[in-house]
Amino acid sequence: MKALAAAFCVLNAGIRILFSSPIDGQSPSTEQPRFQIDIQATGEKGPQYKVTNLNGKTVTACVIELSSSSQSSRSSKMVWDAVLQDELPIEPGASVSHYLSHPVGGPLPDKVEVIAGVWDDGETFGQLVWVNVILKNRSMRASEYEQAAAMLQQGLDQNWTRDQYLQALGDKPNSGPIYAVRSTLVANQRFTERPQLLRHSVQKMLESFAQKSNLIRKAKPTASAVTPG
Repeated sequence: MKALAAAFCVLNAGIRILFSSPIDGQSPSTEQPRFQIDIQATGEKGPQYKVTNLNGKTVTACVIELSSSSQSSRSSKMVWDAVLQDELPIEPGASVSHYLSHPVGGPLPDKVEVIAGVWDDGETFGQLVWVNVILKNRSMRASEYEQAAAMLQQGLDQNWTRDQYLQALGDKPNSGPIYAVRSTLVANQRFTERPQLLRHSVQKMLESFAQKSNLIRKAKPTASAVTPG
């Protein structure tokens, strides 16, 4: 298996690009992933770090691990996914910046590492357990959009009123799409007197959910990159 190219930055000491030795539990990849990490301890927006893609392929999602040399046994991880967060993927040479989170009163992380990710061609890289987190998050979100869309389609087919939609939402888990539907209905009491306006709004939400679900499903990994559950 290809070695995960870990990119580190030591605070106020410039940029380092380090390559880790091959370890078990990594996803197969056609090239060694390389990233440049730039940590800014101070700034108008507070401490931040920037991840620059030095690869020849676009990154659509990655898992970033943050740790401090003074607390080497403790680390935090952040899953960034352009597909789920409606953000632009990281194209070759492009960067993405994030807030450098840390415990109140605790030291700032001085080591940032990209430990897993997904390319735009469906290939994956890095630690399999975190690759699976990305893929399971995508699958779960697509299912949530599809379940909400199915309910909305049923409402359109049966010409539901605003109250009937709210009643149908009563036993639904409060996922992101369901929350969006419920909030829209609750905030627009005029839907009760204007059924055509209600129908138009529902159609727009249905189209949006279907589009987002299709986008997520299309971002599935290739056969060679599928990891065990």
